[in-house]
Amino acid sequence: MLRTLFLALLAASVSAVPIGLFAQAAPVHRPAANYELYGGYSYVFRPYDHTQDFPVSGGMNGWEASLRVPFPIFGSWLGIKGDVSGSYRNDAPVFNPHAYFFLLGPQISAHLGKSTVFVHGLVGSSHLNDSAIPSLKSNSTFAVAVGGGLDYGLSHALAWRVQADYYNTNFQSNDNQIQQIVNSNGRVSTGLVLRF
Repeated sequence: MLRTLFLALLAASVSAVPIGLFAQAAPVHRPAANYELYGGYSYVFRPYDHTQDFPVSGGMNGWEASLRVPFPIFGSWLGIKGDVSGSYRNDAPVFNPHAYFFLLGPQISAHLGKSTVFVHGLVGSSHLNDSAIPSLKSNSTFAVAVGGGLDYGLSHALAWRVQADYYNTNFQSNDNQIQQIVNSNGRVSTGLVLRF
């Protein structure tokens, strides 16, 4: 009986060694990150001026921050994204618009190894400082941003984002000078993503 027990333990030990070695040699599969925190630089292009028949220079520099959380039912490919950004322009002492966007919406992501490709559609509101245009009817309006980008994976927890969006707002003025600010134009941004 003791001899049978000894042989059974020996057989179990011998068969466990290859399994243990295989487990150490197998690559570790890490699940996709559930949360993404982003912060970076953004540039909002100035709208096309149809009266001059060429693109007008002088966009708005700024910043962007966002947080994406997973939508619990669908897994890591669908998330809800909150996005806040600010854009600034200083052309003259009397014309220095500051625009702020507060947006929320779905983001669809495809994970490619350490990198991620995504698209999003965001809605919310935009706010413009009162001093930008004295004839502004309202300094807050409905805003939409549709776009996407690439998070290039630097590690499991860090990535570098490149993103492009189409912006649309509905600011109106009494004297048609609103094309000097952001109504329908594009935005590009880049910065660091923390994934956890």
